[in-house]
Amino acid sequence: MWYVVSNNSFFYGHSKPTTMTAYPDIPQWVQQRILGFFNRARNIDMILDGTIQDAPSDGQGRTLGPTLAARILRTKHSLPRRRFSALSQLDAIRGVGPNTLQDLVYSFGRHADETFRSAMYDSNTIYATNWPLEFFRTPIEDRAAFEAIARDPELLRSFVRDRVAAIAQDQALAAATRDAMLQEVEAAYLDFYSNSTPEAGYAIALWFYQFDADNWFSWERIQAQTLRYFEHHMAANIWQMDIYLFRGFVNRGLVRAGITQAALPVVVNWAEQTVTIWASALYD
Repeated sequence: MWYVVSNNSFFYGHSKPTTMTAYPDIPQWVQQRILGFFNRARNIDMILDGTIQDAPSDGQGRTLGPTLAARILRTKHSLPRRRFSALSQLDAIRGVGPNTLQDLVYSFGRHADETFRSAMYDSNTIYATNWPLEFFRTPIEDRAAFEAIARDPELLRSFVRDRVAAIAQDQALAAATRDAMLQEVEAAYLDFYSNSTPEAGYAIALWFYQFDADNWFSWERIQAQTLRYFEHHMAANIWQMDIYLFRGFVNRGLVRAGITQAALPVVVNWAEQTVTIWASALYD
């Protein structure tokens, strides 16, 4: 059963995923990103580098300041291995209250896909007016089911086929158009890259490059953004994102038709337990 969460995000299963921690309302991957940030920080300036933002939902105010940052560092250095291993250790520090946790969740709780798409536009690497970039993210609630799909390319192929069929139905595409895309998913050669090396970021950067290699495209700027995408969880979970390129797939309406490439990028995010299909077209 599919449950719509937003315009491009679905839960695959019968209920929303839960996390058995002391903070069940904070997904585990968000907690890990928060802890990874503080574990990586070597001084106060690294904590106060602008990453932590004030959450709008708790009203105007200041977020974490230098006094609390220093206290957090002292506490961290007193712990075994000089690292935080649980959010409760951070929450127990004097001055870390509900508003601070809310700021941390606001700052570190954005999905990798959303962050990447926004960064592509905010940095003017691509322009929304002529280069739409859309993603269709599917969280998979059961860890065993997710790992089965993530580890088996043919199970992933079947999963992507079902998702493309669902997206085509949502977009009210003609049956012939939908069937052509499904046949291409079934026949596609799968190119695989892991973020254990920079090759995953390079692979999706090359996908963008092939849209517009002979125009105003900047390889350096797009590569910077794609590498950041695959490093989204790196501070807490190294090697946690994979990309499969379904070679031979042609976008026929996942986004409005334009200049496209015969490849469908599919990102498997182990930290967030999601599978994301990317679609784009250039109107040159």
